[in-house]
Amino acid sequence: MAHLEALVPEVSSYPYSNGKKTGSRVKFPDTVAFAGMNKPSRFEGDIVDLEVTGEIPSDIDGTFYRVQPDHRFPPMFEDDIHFNGDGVITAISIKNGHADFKQRYVKTDKYKKEDEAKQALFGRYRNPYTDNESVRGVIRTVSNTNITFWRGMLLASKEDGPPFAMDPVTLETIGRYDFEGQITAPTFTAHPKFDPETGEMICFAYEAGADGHDCGVDVVSWTIDKDGRKTEELWFKAPFAGMIHDCGISKNYLVLPLTPLKMSLERLKAGGNKFAWDPKEDQVYGIVPRRGGKPEDVKWFRADNGFHGHVAGCYENEDGHIIFDLTVADGNVFFWFPPDGERPDLASRGRLSSPTCRWVFDPKAKDGTRYKPSIEWTTNGEFSRIDDRWVTKKYEHFWQLRVDPTRPYDFQRCGPPAGGLFNCMAHYTWDPADEGKIGTEDVWFAGPTATYQEPVFIPKEGGKEGEGYLAALKNNLDELRNDVVIWDALNLAKGPLATLHLPLRMKLGLHGNFVDHRDIEAWQERRAGELGPVQPAKEPLPWQKAFANGGASQQNGQTNGHGVNGSS
Repeated sequence: MAHLEALVPEVSSYPYSNGKKTGSRVKFPDTVAFAGMNKPSRFEGDIVDLEVTGEIPSDIDGTFYRVQPDHRFPPMFEDDIHFNGDGVITAISIKNGHADFKQRYVKTDKYKKEDEAKQALFGRYRNPYTDNESVRGVIRTVSNTNITFWRGMLLASKEDGPPFAMDPVTLETIGRYDFEGQITAPTFTAHPKFDPETGEMICFAYEAGADGHDCGVDVVSWTIDKDGRKTEELWFKAPFAGMIHDCGISKNYLVLPLTPLKMSLERLKAGGNKFAWDPKEDQVYGIVPRRGGKPEDVKWFRADNGFHGHVAGCYENEDGHIIFDLTVADGNVFFWFPPDGERPDLASRGRLSSPTCRWVFDPKAKDGTRYKPSIEWTTNGEFSRIDDRWVTKKYEHFWQLRVDPTRPYDFQRCGPPAGGLFNCMAHYTWDPADEGKIGTEDVWFAGPTATYQEPVFIPKEGGKEGEGYLAALKNNLDELRNDVVIWDALNLAKGPLATLHLPLRMKLGLHGNFVDHRDIEAWQERRAGELGPVQPAKEPLPWQKAFANGGASQQNGQTNGHGVNGSS
């Protein structure tokens, strides 16, 4: 007998009209952004003792944390994008050859407001002018881009707002974190860097001078020492209002890649996109002194138009020059943010090349000096990782997701590969004897029905650079299910050592990190003793106070007690 639901018309029609959600029906848009591997998961839970093929190395004793955007409620706008999803943290805890799974949402201010209303209240990506009136003045970040470990807590972050602290064992959200009142800027990077020699966190924020939505050029960098004290704060202006997503640190400098994906307040107020690609603008690199710098000490070097990917390594050579390695695409990777007046061109992304570029910057050169890469290695990939013990140092090894269109792909079974055809995991080495030469390549193919997500490096205790393991999520596109794959980091071509099978589908994640359990336990002891528990922010942000007082935060003239560019 046919199911009764098949015999009657659907009561509710498709709940989007003219691109905007109407009514109360819970139904996600019928768009590519919400299909396949990116269909909303909306899952919190625990799985004890994952099924394993192969053998998990017994010396792995830690947790692989990663974050994914995952809309909790159907969005207000039909054409919403993956990057606007609520942050969800996954923890794969590995010990004694076994692995457990835990997943929780980051309970941001946005999450709590929408949880109360049981519907989406925040509109387009990073555009507060499209939000429901009831949430004006609420911090709208979704903390969905990175998850890092700092002084006994996890920091879930996205560059449009402050980080949120979470418990590394339970994944419960502690609250918005302002470094014990020391950092109250409206935005904060999703890519802080950690100096392995000093224990310092080097971090920054762009669009930092007002409420985080003014499309301004104000940038700030900070240094937080290993004891949690802010020791450096430098305010300066960027050449244009663009995206600064990742960064690199050497022993004496912070390098900021400024991508020509430009912001416009006028476009925001009209209900449009935050960003638009400018194919006529240079890619720019900010060279920022790490210690004692002044605004006039910051230099901006230029190069021909390109779209920055993620940073591999950064260090200073014997000549005092900065070696800076990252992928740079030859066009707009974020096709959903096309140039003003143009429509998104999904097919254009498949035509891009993305080599790993080595830049050699002279920090003594004049502001505005033009550069070309000293090396363009045709790795055709993204999401570079290194052995983090070699941050700020001359390094040899890096790992990267690789797109190899010459390999077979089963389009009939899998459809378009969500997030890109990252069908290989690759290990590269620079020539150790000559920093001007490339070295070797070591590649593992996922197979014709799978792709990978960003890897994390797991060091062996006391090992040399690169000695350890590599772990990453594998997207089984034909099954709409994920695995976690573990390799010998120095021999990917040998194949996986272990595959941890998840009995469910994850979404496409962004970034993650591995944390040794000994570090977690040591900080738990300190937090239970002399340090006390992690303290969430106690005060609203300056722009929220101005808003509550009826003031225009974008014209208040002060941020964090400093005027623009560090003036008081």
